[in-house]
Amino acid sequence: MLNSSSSAKPILAFDEFVLRADKSDSSVLIPSPWNWWLNPGDRLAVMTTNSFLSYQLMATLSDLVKPVSGEIVQRGTVSWPLGGEGGLDSKLTIDQSLDFLSNIYSDCLEKSLITLEDFDEVLKTQSIESSSKLKELEKEQKDYFYMAISILFSFDVYLVPKFRYLMSRKAMPLRALFHRQLECNSLISTGGNNRFLREFCNKGMVLNGLGKVIFQGDLEQAIALVNQNGSDAAEVDSEDDQFDLGDSLKNADRDDSTDVL
Repeated sequence: MLNSSSSAKPILAFDEFVLRADKSDSSVLIPSPWNWWLNPGDRLAVMTTNSFLSYQLMATLSDLVKPVSGEIVQRGTVSWPLGGEGGLDSKLTIDQSLDFLSNIYSDCLEKSLITLEDFDEVLKTQSIESSSKLKELEKEQKDYFYMAISILFSFDVYLVPKFRYLMSRKAMPLRALFHRQLECNSLISTGGNNRFLREFCNKGMVLNGLGKVIFQGDLEQAIALVNQNGSDAAEVDSEDDQFDLGDSLKNADRDDSTDVL
C-alpha cells in the first residue's frame, strides 16, 4: 500500500496532494503534501480526529471537491460512498433504480460476486418489493436499500465514510455480501469504529489534526496509536453521520465552480 517495494501497480496514487485542513479557515492546509498509494487488496483505515479532513478526503475521492493542489491517479473503478443515496430520484421504483445504475455501472455489475438473486433476497428480508418507490420506503428500509445497492456493484475501491448502520444486527446479511465483494477488491474508510476496522480493514493510517501522516502500516498499531493519544477511535465514529454525499453518484457532470464546502 504505502511503499514502493510492491510489484503491483497502485489502484489509487496521491501525488503531491494537498487539502484544506480547517473548515472555517480556507488558508489552513495540510502541512505536507500526501504521496501515498493504495495497492490491490489494501483495505485502508484512515484515522484522524479532524472530521472535516475526513470529509475532504472522501469528497475528493468522489470527485465532489477539488484538491488545493496535486492529483489522484486512478487505475481502477471507485465506488460512490457506501450507503449514499446518490442521484436516485425518490419517484423511482427499486427496479427502476437498479436499471438506472446498471446502465452507468454495467461493467461493475457484470464482474460482481453478488447476483441479482442475492440482492433480491436481502431486500425481501426487510419487506422491500421491487415495485416499491423509494419515497414510499420507511427510513430503515431506505438505509438498507442504499447500503445493499452500493454493495451490489463490484468496484476496485470502495469508499466507506460511515458504517454505523452496516455494523448493526439488522445489516448482518449485507456484511456477509460485502465480505464477498472485498475478496478481490480494496477499501478506504474514514471514521474509527474499532469493530468495523478489525472486521474489514487490514492497514491503518493515522493523520494528526492538520492532516500530517504520522503513521502508516499495521492496523493494530494504528489503532493503538490513536488510543494512546487519548482519542479513542470509537469516538471519531460519532462524526460520520455528518458526512453526506447523497446529491451525486457520478460527479463528472457536476459544475466545477460549485463550492461544496
